[in-house]
Amino acid sequence: MKKSFFMLLLSMLCTLSYGQDTNSELLKKLVEKEILTQDEADEIQRESTLEKQEDTFTKTTEKIKETFNSPYAQFGGYGLFLYKYNDIAKVKHTAEPRVIFLSLSGELGSNIRYYILGEVVDPMLFEFYGEWTPVKAFGLKAGQMKTPLSMENQISLTGLETVSYTRSVSNLTGMAGDVLVGRLTNNNAGRDIGIRVAGSTKNDLLCYALGLYQGTGINTAENNNSKDLAGSLIFQPIKGFRIGGSAYWGEAHYTKPGDTEIGDHVRNRWVLSSEYKSDKFYARTEWITGNDGGTDKEGLYGTALWYFIPKKFNTVAKVDYYNRNKDVNSEVMDYTLAVNYYFYKQCRLQLNYVYSDYSKDWETRNTNLVLGQLQVVF
Repeated sequence: MKKSFFMLLLSMLCTLSYGQDTNSELLKKLVEKEILTQDEADEIQRESTLEKQEDTFTKTTEKIKETFNSPYAQFGGYGLFLYKYNDIAKVKHTAEPRVIFLSLSGELGSNIRYYILGEVVDPMLFEFYGEWTPVKAFGLKAGQMKTPLSMENQISLTGLETVSYTRSVSNLTGMAGDVLVGRLTNNNAGRDIGIRVAGSTKNDLLCYALGLYQGTGINTAENNNSKDLAGSLIFQPIKGFRIGGSAYWGEAHYTKPGDTEIGDHVRNRWVLSSEYKSDKFYARTEWITGNDGGTDKEGLYGTALWYFIPKKFNTVAKVDYYNRNKDVNSEVMDYTLAVNYYFYKQCRLQLNYVYSDYSKDWETRNTNLVLGQLQVVF
């Protein structure tokens, strides 16, 4: 009976409280009349204080956003701070600010918008494009953007299940391990300069994208007379389940292993993708093949995520196979276990363990890697 009265009183105080001082006086009198114990009164006070602090923080955040944002100019960004342990590295423990991205976007009329994304730890422009979308079924985008290749490539670091992109994706979609080398960086982050058309049906049964790109990566001028073509086609036969494919046909300007001169070499990709998403469960798998100047490459990965507490705490398991030269079976397997804890909306703490099993051709020992990351989105 006393417990029921305590819960009812807690509800009334949270709903009808007039302020911190009023609550304190009321609780003091209830303790004096022995209706509540001092511990119960302290617990109510703590709950009330936490609720007020959370409400104040939310209102302050929204007020700041309203002050600095308008339909024409909306500011945002995110920061990642990374800790890494590698058992075969010369320096085994390291911590550093990984990236701090700042973005600016806005609408210039009802169907025209722009987007700018830059990084400040290692200053660089990652995205800068304009987009015209008169209808959902058709949109035209021009500038520096992500290429429509692979489902994982389309995911921001803030939404990725693990700290790092899958090795297969990183090596075959224009990221850190690809032969596509820009003038300023060897990680083009899955982006290039070009023009793209894209759209989807009203119920998202079918989504398509087709783009023409320079093939040189970000912040890099054209270096040959050819253009690259990339496209994707994704079906959603059941809500939450998507399946489809993407492809890339083009050339890259680089020096092949064994050659002494730089030249243009074939850089083609084919990807089959599928994913399933529900409130608590998410899974994705992709098979990727590539041809870099006659060298056949292949990747296959699967990842699964389960929410123990919706939108708060999840765990991830991922297995990735990558073969950088199928002629000699230059293979590596990565096994990843991860947990993510969201302490505020898109802000989270991440912990990953990765075991990498290399074939002899890689000429490196198997590795144990631990990654810890703080993510703050604003």
